[in-house]
Amino acid sequence: MNIKLPLSAITTTFIVFSAGVTTAGDYAATFEQLDKDGNGYITADEAAVRQDLSDGFKATDINGDGKLNSAEFSAFEGKERFTPPEDSEIPEPGAAPY
Repeated sequence: MNIKLPLSAITTTFIVFSAGVTTAGDYAATFEQLDKDGNGYITADEAAVRQDLSDGFKATDINGDGKLNSAEFSAFEGKERFTPPEDSEIPEPGAAPY
C-alpha cells in the first residue's frame, strides 16, 4: 500500500508536532513570558520553568524580597553572556594588525 500525501500536509503535521515538544529549556524565556500573572515580578514558582533561573533564584533576588523585578532578571540574563576577548588571543589569518 503506497499512500501519497501532499507536501503541505506533511509540513503542517511536522510543525504541529514539533511545536508540542518544545520545552522551556529549549529557549531563553523573556521576563514577560515568565511573569505568568503579569504583576511585574517573577516568583520562585514562575521561575521554576527555567532550571538555570530556578537554581540561581536566591542569588538573583538582590533585594531579598522573594521575587525578581525586571532589573534583577536583566542582570541575571547578562551574567556570563558576553566575555570580552583577551589580549592573548591569536588573531584570525588575514585579520588587520592591532
